[in-house]
Amino acid sequence: MNKYIQDCIRNNSRNVLKGLTRPQQKAVSEIIRGLFTAGEPILRHLAQDSTKTAKKQGEKYAHHLGNVSLRGKAEEMAMKRAKAEVRKTTIIAYDLTDISKDCAKKMEKLGRAWDGSRKRAVNGYELHGVGINNLLTRLEVHDDNLYTRNQVRKQIVTKISRELEGKGIWVFDRGNDDKAFFGFLRHFLNAEFIARVKVNRQVVIAKTGALEKAGNMKPGRYRVYFMNRFNNRVDTRGLYTLTISKHLEDHEPIRLLSHLKTGYSDRQIVTMYLERWGVENLFKRIKQKFELEKIRVLNHQKFVNLVALVQFAVLVSAITFMRIQQATIFLITGVLLLYKKFLRLKNLGQNLDSFITFMRCSLKPLVTRPRDPPGQFSLFSRRQLVKLGSVNYPAAETAGRLKSE
Repeated sequence: MNKYIQDCIRNNSRNVLKGLTRPQQKAVSEIIRGLFTAGEPILRHLAQDSTKTAKKQGEKYAHHLGNVSLRGKAEEMAMKRAKAEVRKTTIIAYDLTDISKDCAKKMEKLGRAWDGSRKRAVNGYELHGVGINNLLTRLEVHDDNLYTRNQVRKQIVTKISRELEGKGIWVFDRGNDDKAFFGFLRHFLNAEFIARVKVNRQVVIAKTGALEKAGNMKPGRYRVYFMNRFNNRVDTRGLYTLTISKHLEDHEPIRLLSHLKTGYSDRQIVTMYLERWGVENLFKRIKQKFELEKIRVLNHQKFVNLVALVQFAVLVSAITFMRIQQATIFLITGVLLLYKKFLRLKNLGQNLDSFITFMRCSLKPLVTRPRDPPGQFSLFSRRQLVKLGSVNYPAAETAGRLKSE
């Protein structure tokens, strides 16, 4: 049954390996396999050959990672999979995450990132992420030397919107509250979106013409405009819907700005926005199940490629998990039965996180061992080893006869 999981990893790896040389293909394949078995992107921990030192194998992996480009291939595979299942009402969640490297000093292009768990700025990297139908379709390392966050965000949204032919509803957190960006989505991309706005977001109520802050408005639905870029007159080119809802009793009202071509109730808009939490779960998965923050290569190209392989590993896990739940072939149903038995033994729930743990326990590292390691001595004689079953008797007898001849 475990052979099915191995075949899924190998077959999906072809999308990443195409165009690479044979040594590069071998190295990348070992890295992918090592990510599943070791669960962390530390190159020395991915070593799979007992005849060579972990340091030497890690240097080999690092050498090949510096000579390839894997991010585009991982994104192409993810988009191909997501595109087949996207509908007009599919939620496309965009958000930023971070890789905290507070003690690192020599990593290339190290910048400042906001650590949401500790609520402070740290040394590290920011990543642009996009989640569609529980698939991590984009995980792009931000490079401050080339573009700003807003420029990269526009590039990502534009590319994905065009590939999906305008399907789907974009959802943004309040960190993306930017009236210029909202205008870009509406007028340039003609995209539907829901965005959470901050309490100090100023809007003009279309019915009364009053300029108000969103934090001072009572729960309800409003049709609103923005002020222009100079804040000296109302920009009447874009009419938006502002939904303020008290969806939780002990929390402040949630304030959602939307541009939707179909009419939805306030409850439906809030529900669609809360689906954005799926991309947060994807970020949590890459950090907990694959220990993304332990990555420590110094070269930026190697760093980007290793992040792409972690994205690929999460993607393959999700594809395999969905496939075993939908297929009725005997081999696949056998894998599902083993997975459910594993859940009972480990007392886990049926979800993608537990399935990744199941894959890790099912797969074994690809370790190659020599038949007769040179220079290895034993404390026992050959006759005693034959009695203990450590040496095959016919082989020992043949070796003794050849020695006597």
